[in-house]
Amino acid sequence: MNKKVLLIIGGVALVFCLLCTILFVVVFALGIGATQPAATAGENFMTALKNGDYNQAYGLCSPALQRELGNAGGLGTRIRNGKVEPTAWSFSSRNISNDTGELTGTVTFTGNREGTVRLVLAQVGGEWKISGFNLREK
Repeated sequence: MNKKVLLIIGGVALVFCLLCTILFVVVFALGIGATQPAATAGENFMTALKNGDYNQAYGLCSPALQRELGNAGGLGTRIRNGKVEPTAWSFSSRNISNDTGELTGTVTFTGNREGTVRLVLAQVGGEWKISGFNLREK
């Protein structure tokens, strides 16, 4: 093949790779952007638990979960009695389907114990609220 044809083929391949990369970045950014509000609600809930601010954490719960817990003290009792006071966490999976979200990952509890975290979220009045949670030691 002559040099000119090789340059044209190389240029077309380079443009194709560039377009594929741009498409991947856009799709990835849209996916992260779509789950970010739910992830922020989950982060705020976990931070409130870490700080022992059960009033704030309770306020981030859906009405149905609030009824189940009774009050902020009930949430605090559940966390303390279960010995699942978080000190650090990382969400490795974020999923949204319609008005329901799920965050899962790992958590470190007081005493440097490792475990898993799963938060279920629901859209309530346009805001993401915690509708269920599972903090479990490994």
